[in-house]
Amino acid sequence: MTGIALIGAGRMAKVHVASIIAAGAKIATIYDPVAEASKLLAAQTDAKVCYSAAEAMNDPSAEAIIIATSSDTHIELLYEAVKAKKPVLCEKPLSANYQEGIKFIRTIGDDAAKKICVGFNRRFDRGHASVRNGVHAGHIGRLEQLTITSRDPYPPPLEYIPRSGGLFRDMMIHDFDMARSIIQQPIISVTAHGSSIVDPEIGKLGDIDTASVTMIAEDGALITILNSRHCAFGFDQRIEAFGAKGMLVSDNPRQSGYTTYTSEYPGTSAPILEFFMERYGPSYTAEIQTFIACSREGKDMPINAIDGMMAAYLAEASTASLKHKKTITLTGLDQEFTHV
Repeated sequence: MTGIALIGAGRMAKVHVASIIAAGAKIATIYDPVAEASKLLAAQTDAKVCYSAAEAMNDPSAEAIIIATSSDTHIELLYEAVKAKKPVLCEKPLSANYQEGIKFIRTIGDDAAKKICVGFNRRFDRGHASVRNGVHAGHIGRLEQLTITSRDPYPPPLEYIPRSGGLFRDMMIHDFDMARSIIQQPIISVTAHGSSIVDPEIGKLGDIDTASVTMIAEDGALITILNSRHCAFGFDQRIEAFGAKGMLVSDNPRQSGYTTYTSEYPGTSAPILEFFMERYGPSYTAEIQTFIACSREGKDMPINAIDGMMAAYLAEASTASLKHKKTITLTGLDQEFTHV
């Protein structure tokens, strides 16, 4: 069994624990700045508690590393992981901003960057992957419009907002990565709109909770991304790819296949799933399985640090567009970093 050094013992770390076990690996070591959190999770996983990230990463029983701490700590821990010379999976985002991400990649080099897996688990969702594969196979001809919808059932705790990096870097970054993986061509412009209408307190903290971003691809295809921190009917996750010969859709799975057909409820389906673990649980397991397989075989990661940097680039452009209330024309970094 592959031994994993788990850095972090919070919500996302617990998500990864379930996936690591499902993938047939084990937690070898755990480190979290909150020692009690480390001890509690270690007791549940039979792992060794460590008192620094370096100790956990360099322990001989750990063959690979997973970073699942708060967003603002990722880049510092990634530098530490590179020193340990072990395969690493880092939760998104790669860094707090694009500048930090590109500095990191230029410091370690492209070859090392391709050995770092970034946690864009939604690429492993079966519905989303089917849309991507169908577009690449030419099933709908030339792609003309891509619409990605991502709405959470409720906002995160307010104390999370200042450390999140903002909606574009924290939440929509998944959708930026998904868009890049589907269109496989440079994006030439970004226009963002946003507001804090779900919870005005989020606005007071300098963030937004409702957003739309429109991007134009090099060949003229339009990409629209819709995000909200609140959705009254569950975890709304959909992709629609519209092309010259038809349309591909990844729709919301339902809690069951049950539908009511009566005069009072004509064709009423079961509700959609409640939140991300119900919706994306299998994709996390598939992500970990892929990470472990690439680690054992010494292969490049299919979603790597360069992808994380490029998603951060689009998040940065969206942030600038919202701040300056204008369309941002991109400078062609997709030409420099072409991996998808």
